[in-house]
Formats: sequence, structure tokens, C-alpha cells
Amino acid sequence: MISWLLILFLFLVGLRLSAFFSGIETAFYRVSKLRLNIDAQTGDTLSQKMLAYAVDPSRFVATILIGNNLANYVTTYAIGLGAILAFGTLSETMEVAVTIAFSPLIFIFGELLPKTLHYRAPLMLLKRYFRIFHVVHLLLLPLSWPLIVVTRLFQKVGGGNGARPMLQILGRRPLATVIGQGREEGVVTPVQHNLIQGVFANANKTIDSLIIPEEVAFSFESEVSLAALLSHAKKYGLVEVPLMEQTEQGARPIYFRVADLLLWNGPVNEIARTMPRVSSKTSRLETLLVLQQRDEDLAAIYEGDQFLGIVKRMALSESLHQGGLSLQDIPF
Repeated sequence: MISWLLILFLFLVGLRLSAFFSGIETAFYRVSKLRLNIDAQTGDTLSQKMLAYAVDPSRFVATILIGNNLANYVTTYAIGLGAILAFGTLSETMEVAVTIAFSPLIFIFGELLPKTLHYRAPLMLLKRYFRIFHVVHLLLLPLSWPLIVVTRLFQKVGGGNGARPMLQILGRRPLATVIGQGREEGVVTPVQHNLIQGVFANANKTIDSLIIPEEVAFSFESEVSLAALLSHAKKYGLVEVPLMEQTEQGARPIYFRVADLLLWNGPVNEIARTMPRVSSKTSRLETLLVLQQRDEDLAAIYEGDQFLGIVKRMALSESLHQGGLSLQDIPF
């Protein structure tokens, strides 16, 4: 009776070890490294330790490899002892047949079920069992250390650069992947995600399609006065009133903010604002940055010395946020 209990105990230990290593392996590769990085930076010591394994996975892989082999050995040994106790001396064929008979049980409870659970809740289960894994890693370190050394040697020979920062951005596609993960993990809001995607899609596009032509933009033809400017703005629903100022050097595009006009009691020319000059080949993002840096709402667009029209900062912002606007979408 004691022998059967010992065999059952060994079998259950082996099965539990198999489930533990199989599950934590799936959780490790499934968990969001972005989430680990964020939690680690907030001071979560457990996440910091997990992130150390993620940055240098050779230690994790070596421990999992030895742990799985240990679990398989204990399970197979228990099955072999049970078969000998039940049938006496076993032939090699009988021993293999008994092992195969128990394989579905081992596969379901030692592989399939734990992998499925850890796949569905990787972060929660990884944090739950990581301290145990860390202790196991330290216990198996004398056995796993040669594997770790060999793995690192292969990394050097193969041109790997060893441990790298988890969020090292190498280009546009990795950054987009990180942002997508951030939205899935709830650290990037849908609005932020859409804005970033809009920047990716439209930042390098030129401002050609957003230009309001000169003949459309400069419709103000009355005498420049506070009342006339406000009346024109009200009639066309404008928040800025652009007009051409005649100077000794020639016509110069300027504009008035309606908010300034409503609050101003002095001479109108004192609150006139000069539009920054921007090339028509400038990207949308560059143009928006120019306007933001100078705190202006309108930019004068030129192709060489030829004046083409104006671009509104609001239209530039919306084009980056919503995936692009055409001229028909811009309120004049």
C-alpha cells in the first residue's frame, strides 16, 4: 500500500511540475513586455525581476528546459515503478506501451490545460507563480549555468547584442506595435491611439491638399475696421479673418483673430498677426510644429516666390488625428 502511495505521489509531483513549467513558459512568452516595463518603472519589484528575465531570456530558457526534463523524468519513473509493481518484470515494449497509455492524461493535465490557462491570463498567473520559479531557478542554477553560458556564446557568435532595452525603438513598425500593445493593455487611450496612427499615416504628407487658395481665403474686401472685420467673421463663421496688407514691399498676408477683435478697443492694426511663410513641399507635421512654436493659427504657403494660399493649424491637427482631410472638409 505504501509503495502505491509513493508511486502516486511521484506521479502527481511529476504531473504538477510539468503543468508548472509548461504554463509559466506560455505565460512568459505571452505576457506584454510593455506592461512589464511600465509596472517595473512604477516601482513594482516583482515586475522588475520578471523584466530582468525578459531582457536576458537565456536564464529563463535554461531553467525551463531542465525543469521540463525533470518533470518528464519523475513522471516516467513513477509510471515505470507502478507498471513493475503491477505486472512484475517488464519488457521494453510493455514499458513503452504503459507510458503511451498514460500520455493522454499527462498531455491534458500537464500540458494542454495549464498552457490554455496561462495563455488566457498570462500576467496574473506569471506574477502568482514567479516567486516559485525564481527559487527553482536558483536551485537548478548549477545545472542550468552551462546552458546559459552556451546560449550567450551563440548570441555573441551570431552577432546578437545581448541584453537590450525592452522599449528600444528601431523604426516605425516596432513603435506601431508598442502603441498597439499599449492600447490593448489600457495604457494608451483610443484617442491617443488614433492620433498616433494618424501621425504615422499623414505626418510625411505634404500640405498641398490642405491649402485654401488665395482667391477663396482672402474674401475680405471692406475697409479694415473693427466693425467690418467682426461683421465679415460673423457672416462666414470665421475664427480668423485673413487679408492682404499693402506695404511698400508689396502685398503681405496677415490675419486677425476674432477673439482678439472682441476684446480690443485700440487701433485694429496693432493686433494684426503675420502668417509664417512655409513652403508647399513642407510636411504636415513640420508645418504644424512651425505654427505651434510661433503660436499662430494660419500659415502662408509659397512655392518659390509664388503665393499659393493659406493653411489652418486646426486643419493640420485634424488631418493628423482623423487620417487626413481634403479641401472640401475645411471650414472656410
